[in-house]
Amino acid sequence: MRTFDAAARLIGAALMQLAKVAWHNQPSAPLNRSTFMRSKESFGQFVVDTPAGGRILDRSNLEERRPRRRSAPFRDPETHRRPPPPFDLVGVTLAWNATTRLPTRVVLKASRVGFGREELPFYQTIARRLTCPAVPQYFAGGTDELTGRTWLLMEDLSDPHERPSEAPLPPTFARGTQLVEALAQFHAAGWNSAAWENTGPTLWQRLQSSEWLEPASARLFNQAGDALDSRTRGIYAQLLSDFPTVVERSEQLQGKTLVHGDAHVWNWMLPRNATLDMPKLIDWDGWHVGVGVWDLAYMMAPHWDCEVRQRFEIQLLDRYYGALVASGVRGYSREALQEDYRLAVPLHLRTPIARFSRKISAYVWWPQLVRIQHAVEDLRCIEMLN
Repeated sequence: MRTFDAAARLIGAALMQLAKVAWHNQPSAPLNRSTFMRSKESFGQFVVDTPAGGRILDRSNLEERRPRRRSAPFRDPETHRRPPPPFDLVGVTLAWNATTRLPTRVVLKASRVGFGREELPFYQTIARRLTCPAVPQYFAGGTDELTGRTWLLMEDLSDPHERPSEAPLPPTFARGTQLVEALAQFHAAGWNSAAWENTGPTLWQRLQSSEWLEPASARLFNQAGDALDSRTRGIYAQLLSDFPTVVERSEQLQGKTLVHGDAHVWNWMLPRNATLDMPKLIDWDGWHVGVGVWDLAYMMAPHWDCEVRQRFEIQLLDRYYGALVASGVRGYSREALQEDYRLAVPLHLRTPIARFSRKISAYVWWPQLVRIQHAVEDLRCIEMLN
């Protein structure tokens, strides 16, 4: 596979070079199958050299993949257009000129300008040091100097895996169990390791850089008017007044580890056959060093309606904890997990405000505002703020 890693760098770079011919002066243009077909250079077959001197043939069988959207799946009510995705996916079939066990299907993922800058260093510097099958296999990557777009050549998950559910539907309990157990394995792989010090951003740096929170909250409350009740306003008023203290308390949370940062269920791919593979967590541009409950709280509290979360939440926390212990984590009790989770949930009151401040559709941030408020009340998180 090391031979393929070297060849993959050449294949990915060659594909991006061909794409630039079609882009011309449009660095933000989408990358898809027609991009290559419009290329002035012939894209029938091209040959690259492996480090061992063997010839590897890369066939031009390209298939456009539908990117997973971070924004709402709804059309803008004024323009009736969907927001552009932050990256493009193109499936590539590799036809080798000799019998080999090397991959025959890969995916080229190219970020749009301004997106994906943290995902490439995660795969280059962090993922290779982890023993965790929940992280997809990475073959090569780079940054195009002209456009600043990063690209990754990854394993193709489209056939052996599928989404846990169609957004915004939550997954079934059985599928949710698969997700939290795989998430626990990922967290356990980096649990309390000094290896991650000074490797990247941290949760506490992000929380401390929240000077935008109060003015953005004021703008949202003004826009919502009396559609936003006094109870919600009171919860946010308490969070804002106590925020420095809450951030300081969050630094005492147990179980420091690597965190995905955007681990909602639609950033997961579940195996169609659970006996052959395990869930894969994708889109790593929000990774940082933090605590495992941050990912757990983000998965459920802002994204699941109250009734579903109430039925699943405690049981899924039990499953997560069991998987942590089975993965070798010691010295962390189930009670400590519950208390840490209760502090992580109100910190995600920031989430809908952040969506609003980035001008993401109200179809996204308004339901999140309602859901996170319900979670804070159900779990009596105000006591944690006090």
